[in-house]
Amino acid sequence: MRARQWLVFTTLAAGVLFLVSAAAQPLDTAVPSPAEGQENAGQVREFTIAGNRYAFSPATLTVNRNDLIKITFTAQDIAHSFTVEGYRIMKRAGAGQTVTFEFRADQAGTFPFYCNLSQDEKCKDMKGTLTVR
Repeated sequence: MRARQWLVFTTLAAGVLFLVSAAAQPLDTAVPSPAEGQENAGQVREFTIAGNRYAFSPATLTVNRNDLIKITFTAQDIAHSFTVEGYRIMKRAGAGQTVTFEFRADQAGTFPFYCNLSQDEKCKDMKGTLTVR
């Protein structure tokens, strides 16, 4: 009789554990297809920008919303920065140095970029435009 009670008890306990673990699993376990979630991912856009003689080259960048932007910025003559307030980006490169960074262009609009260093009065004239369509 004890063996039978033990068998009933363990069977019930196993059933309860199974139900509890099944209830803890999410109901929707579908894995999205690769096309889903990437429709708004945009493209990877790479730019090489030089800061030289108080100017950016190129001074105009145009991308699409949700593009992943990769910028390689080189300060050729003296230290310069690449600053875009709208995206909270401020990258500094010393004279002859290069810095590479990425960001997602997730806001549409026109965003000025500039050098925010003050080592030379002419640095404030370094300006460019990022357009996100």
